[in-house]
Amino acid sequence: MKTVKIAANISYTAIVVDDPSVILSQFDIPEGWEPIAHHVTLNMGPAKNPELVGQSFQVTLNTLAQDDKVMAAGVQMPPNVPTINATPHITLAVNRANGGKPFLSNKLTNWQPISPITVNGTVVEVPQG
Repeated sequence: MKTVKIAANISYTAIVVDDPSVILSQFDIPEGWEPIAHHVTLNMGPAKNPELVGQSFQVTLNTLAQDDKVMAAGVQMPPNVPTINATPHITLAVNRANGGKPFLSNKLTNWQPISPITVNGTVVEVPQG
């Protein structure tokens, strides 16, 4: 019997930013930190709302939080685009030398308002690896 592969192993579904340099140019990333500014996570694994995959959206960065390991910008989500995160955000940079990892941005609590920055992105199912 032939096995048909329906989809690749999906790590997470996200709004992937079209041009991270637009975001990174607006922030002072600490020296030695790894810049990221890649995506807003919607959910882990395949899309919970498959009809959103491939659609483009604007997100507005409107808050900023940072600790000694990670820096992130909170975002205002488009209507009808749900996310698993209590505070939707884009991880801006991580301090790997101090144990920083992107998922630690989910634990940030010191969100401060910033001047809004609007960027474009597309909903993508991001494969593992």
